[in-house]
Amino acid sequence: MDFPILVVKLGGSLLDWPGLPAAIDAFLKAQARRRILIVVGGGAIVDAIRDLDRIHQLGQERSHALALRAMDLTARVAEGLLPGLTVVELPEELPPCWELGGIPVLAPRRLLDRDDHESASPLPHHWDVTSDSISARIADLLGAEELLLLKSTAAPAGLDLAGASSLGLVDPLFPLVAEPIPLVSLLNLRDPHARPTPLARSRPAVGPSSGH
Repeated sequence: MDFPILVVKLGGSLLDWPGLPAAIDAFLKAQARRRILIVVGGGAIVDAIRDLDRIHQLGQERSHALALRAMDLTARVAEGLLPGLTVVELPEELPPCWELGGIPVLAPRRLLDRDDHESASPLPHHWDVTSDSISARIADLLGAEELLLLKSTAAPAGLDLAGASSLGLVDPLFPLVAEPIPLVSLLNLRDPHARPTPLARSRPAVGPSSGH
């Protein structure tokens, strides 16, 4: 039996938190009967690339490529911090990892490069696309049941995808990229008492025509 896929976006702002290994270990142990894939944000490394682009005008295309490499790097950082995580690069590597009881953490550059060539509507290459939209794209490509964003801050109850973008909790493109995912939630991992906050779709789902 194939269990549902949960894509977990681990925010880069959590990487320098000493409590991360214990918090993520407790979180993962609570996720029974789900196939988990972790995607890690670029954190301070991507912030540095953004600063260098501002100073030296590296350009959106080069900056995007460097940011993806930064996410490959932070995936390997997470693998070193959290026992049981295994870095993968492509979807075909996921089933063997799950079958062995491992938790894959995606180094996303190769998958996004492939999506650029195969998709009719790949992600744009600019700063409005952060690791949140990248995680949403990956969740959509995998047909995931849920995307859970682990962050350093909470989301107000009743927030929708567009509202989360307006508050700066996710990037401007995220509401569009995340729209096909059945459930999108946000959890403040730094708060041990927090619970995931669902983010409602910005537009109502379009149902079948009634013929009237």
